[in-house]
Amino acid sequence: MHRRQIQILRQTAWLAVLLSVLGGPLTAWAQAGASAYRYAAPSGWTRSIEADIEALTPADPQTQAQIMLLAPKPLAADFDAQFASERASLESFWGLRSPQAAPLQRGQSSKGQYAAHFASYDSDGGERYMSFLALGNGGSFAMVVFVAAGAETFNRLAPVATEAFRTLEVNRR
Repeated sequence: MHRRQIQILRQTAWLAVLLSVLGGPLTAWAQAGASAYRYAAPSGWTRSIEADIEALTPADPQTQAQIMLLAPKPLAADFDAQFASERASLESFWGLRSPQAAPLQRGQSSKGQYAAHFASYDSDGGERYMSFLALGNGGSFAMVVFVAAGAETFNRLAPVATEAFRTLEVNRR
């Protein structure tokens, strides 16, 4: 089995964790200042906002990973089509190619509709291991992207990204 396929199978294991906790009780909020979201911030990660993307980055500069919370959008009538379109736009924008993906996961939880796409990609900057996670609830479409430069980093930090997504709610403005 190809190394990237094995990594995708490991990523799929994190999906089981994600799906099992989506409907579970929420942890305490780490409310970010001008954030469009409320979520449990990963301990030791730094937060920055540029344009309409909120980024969370590990404090260790050697750890090449990031959680990006994209600006919420109005929820479209077809959640699955909106997720596919948003993901395809980002893949194109970031120059991602040759995806090795786990099967798309989607469903309904007590927090709303959700979708999860895990894949590794080739890019001009090297391999990228990514999770695209979306939540549709209360008329809002929220999308979180977790990216790591390597499989080891992705697998080690996937639980952190999952927890941030699990606790995610859109602030009502």
